[in-house]
Amino acid sequence: MDDKSLLELCLKVSGGFESGRGASYTSLTGNFDGQGMSAGILQWNAGQGTLQTLVRAIGNAMGWDKAKTFFSSDIQAFSQLPAGAPAVQWCLLNYIAAGSKNLDPGAAQRWVSFLGQPESIAAQVQIASDGVLAHAEREVTAYAPDYLVGTRAHAFFFDLVTQEGGMTVGKHTVPPIPADQLTIDVDDALAFAQANDPACHDLWAAVTTDDFEAALLLHYAYARALLANPQFAWDACARRGTIACRVGIVHKAHIDFTSILD
Repeated sequence: MDDKSLLELCLKVSGGFESGRGASYTSLTGNFDGQGMSAGILQWNAGQGTLQTLVRAIGNAMGWDKAKTFFSSDIQAFSQLPAGAPAVQWCLLNYIAAGSKNLDPGAAQRWVSFLGQPESIAAQVQIASDGVLAHAEREVTAYAPDYLVGTRAHAFFFDLVTQEGGMTVGKHTVPPIPADQLTIDVDDALAFAQANDPACHDLWAAVTTDDFEAALLLHYAYARALLANPQFAWDACARRGTIACRVGIVHKAHIDFTSILD
């Protein structure tokens, strides 16, 4: 599977917990988090400077003369702004509706047109592949090397990396299961599920009896959840455990990934 297809699959899985939609290269979000605006498949934003990086890549690929035709403001000037207040202020002045956190409808239309261009899609795939997808690949190599050619482990670690950064929190890192270990103990993970959502427990228990990959990833889902804020530990475990087992219940919604994950 090429990077673009794998990226879109991973995004479809992660999106299944929220909107149900997969990759959207033209998705936009206003200034709801104080970052000015966010755009693209990974919601790059102006406040952190990631949106400017994306815009520079697109502008350099298509040529700035063409890029500027999509906007009434100087998009090349925006692309050169540093992260922080100047970029956020630019968005407020040029893209956000006055007195609102929402994107101005006209500005949103121009952004959608720009982001839907072939050069934009290629740039988004390249940046995501070099960043989050590459990080997920490293985690698969370290934690589930027997499943490098599959999709489930990649979707699992992609979701973990995008949501929580990976398998390390501060000075604590989830240790990998030795490659020669023939059985995986998921009793604690299943007990955690039983205590929080018995119906989800029953789904996972049925799967992990004869699916080694499911057991391995569920073990990691539980171990990583123990490093999270206790208030959100079950949410994290339910989400990743559902990817691990390809079925589960998250926020009372029944999720089934059996048709898209191996």
